Amino acid sequence: MQQFMPRKPIVAVTMGDPAGIGPEIILKALADPMVKRSCHPLILGDWGVLQRTGAKRKKPPKLICWRQGQPLLPLLDHGGFVVCPLSSLSVKESHPGSPSKAGGDAAYRYIYVAAKLALARVASAVATAPISKSSLQLAGHNYPGHTELLGELSRTRECRMMLIAGKLRVVLVTGHIGLARVKGALSRAGIRTTLELAHRGLRDFFGIDRPRIAVAALNPHGGEEGIFGDEEKKIIAPAVKSAKTRGIGAYGPFPADSLFHQAARGDYDAVVCMYHDQGLIALKLHDFFGGVALTLGPPFIRTSVDHGTAYDIAGTNQADENSMKKAILLAARLAQQNGKRRSA
Repeated sequence: MQQFMPRKPIVAVTMGDPAGIGPEIILKALADPMVKRSCHPLILGDWGVLQRTGAKRKKPPKLICWRQGQPLLPLLDHGGFVVCPLSSLSVKESHPGSPSKAGGDAAYRYIYVAAKLALARVASAVATAPISKSSLQLAGHNYPGHTELLGELSRTRECRMMLIAGKLRVVLVTGHIGLARVKGALSRAGIRTTLELAHRGLRDFFGIDRPRIAVAALNPHGGEEGIFGDEEKKIIAPAVKSAKTRGIGAYGPFPADSLFHQAARGDYDAVVCMYHDQGLIALKLHDFFGGVALTLGPPFIRTSVDHGTAYDIAGTNQADENSMKKAILLAARLAQQNGKRRSA
């Protein structure tokens, strides 16, 4: 594919698990005029699934099918939303609420092509709808989630998730692993790397010259001088100290039960959390429908919804599209900033 630079950034939007709410929230997000004003969404998914999903809506957005060999740029300016069809799933294989091996393989393909388009700079950014880890692995793609898969596709050794909701930003040291494995997965080097990625992301993506990053303790009351655990003294505090020597504004570790209140009111630019739910519970309580994920590390911009496939409401037209819409808009804004930096 030839590289080109359209007037607005191209955001590759992956459809996620075909049996989940991804198709629905994408079509709902596209209906917002802000999305069309900010970027050219390029939907990577299944034409038939999107058509069947759109048929349930009174005013579905106009979709244009991009066939192999067709010039892309004229289609983007044609007035509708371009779909790159990467699967042809039957009604049974894509039935809402019923994950399948075929669906998991299709979801992998959407992500794979999106990453390749971003690496080739055909797409300016990537925004992903939710996938099912079990469906993905059922199809033989053994990744715990998007972050690990995108890290491999981009040959990025260290990736982290930043979750954003209003003034609150959290960055996870460990991601999709069981709680029993968290303690063993923590290391000084891993925490320091997370702080470095958080610092760089806040500076490069959000224009914060001197980020203030708080670090959450692992144990209740910050370990209570070792009574509840010594990870704070042995692992977390030394990692914070090491990050400070590298010019990073890192503070802590602080007890997590009071830290998120301070971060949400703006005392810190981000909180580094030791495990998934430590950060996500606070973030989703702060803004359940509007949170967005941003991957730190890969050489391209990738945003995502901060929720799952919601099989229980898939196909019922009840899914809230705000997280998907905000993911696309954030990807577009960051891509615009990136383009200005390159042309400066």
